Amino acid sequence: MKGKAIGVSLGVVGMVLWFMPLVKVGFNVYVGGRQIGNISYILVVCSLAYAICSFFELHRVRVIAATISTAISMLFLSEALTNAAWGLYGLNIVSIASWLAAVTDWDARKKSAEDVQG
Repeated sequence: MKGKAIGVSLGVVGMVLWFMPLVKVGFNVYVGGRQIGNISYILVVCSLAYAICSFFELHRVRVIAATISTAISMLFLSEALTNAAWGLYGLNIVSIASWLAAVTDWDARKKSAEDVQG
């Protein structure tokens, strides 16, 4: 139950951070996820999928969604470099934490299934 709540929370935080300032494009001008382009929509969809899959405890799909989200957010961070805003840093932290939580839950689930069988 604790892992489910953490997973859903991380997914919701990822969706919220998508709307925050991700990249600075001018003097006090920032853009959010919806202003970046089509690939940024995959980030919000992955965060939504992560939250839903956390609720239903679909750990394989959680790992996939978190991996895609981490890869895209790292790509944005590498492209933005010094122009990255706090939302992009937060999104990277949340996506990495989501991946770690998903892998940990999946591993714990596999170990518990092995203990039941063995």
